[in-house]
Amino acid sequence: MKTLVPALLIIGLLVTPVFAESPLVGKVIALDAGHGGDDGGGATGSCNGTPVAEAEVNAAVRALLKEKIDAAGGEGYEVLRLSSRSDRVADAEAHSANVLISIHHNGSTSTSTDYTQSFVTQKNDKEFAIYIHPKLVFALGLPDKGIKNDGYGMTVYGSLPGILTESYFITNTGAACDFLAYLGGVADTRVHREAQALYDGLIAYFSANTGGGGGKGRR
Repeated sequence: MKTLVPALLIIGLLVTPVFAESPLVGKVIALDAGHGGDDGGGATGSCNGTPVAEAEVNAAVRALLKEKIDAAGGEGYEVLRLSSRSDRVADAEAHSANVLISIHHNGSTSTSTDYTQSFVTQKNDKEFAIYIHPKLVFALGLPDKGIKNDGYGMTVYGSLPGILTESYFITNTGAACDFLAYLGGVADTRVHREAQALYDGLIAYFSANTGGGGGKGRR
């Protein structure tokens, strides 16, 4: 028994680093699923005659991302689907969020157009976006239209570091069909890759000790 105890202590010391605390512990990430509710469904794609609403895709990505954040010890706060963008930001701020991700998917009259683009407004948005956007580009493998400073969407309001993502075009036939595959239970889809990329970006951002801002986060 005397030799067993020191051995267990040594094993414990070796194993402990594997379970190092996630940088998301205690952080509140506000997750906005673009459109929905009184704001309508956004863009609409189609796969073999079956319509695919952007709002539904936004919600699916948010749900999967929230699961990942919560499992890592953070809180993925689902911003209320209010009709006013400024009200959505106010809701995130009232929940003491550290950062905000507004999840969108683009639309076009062309069913072949497809690329990844993100939008920011404030300086702290850009500092956040440089960790998020490249992860999306890498994961999805689409043309990169970059991070655009355009005073667009929810990033216009409040002081939270935020990003509005347009990961791909839901009006692209392949993307619309891919979402139906996700609903059908396919394990590796754009929804999965996008949620994982956003999660990886959050890990990178908070690992860099920037810590977010605009909210104290959960304590």
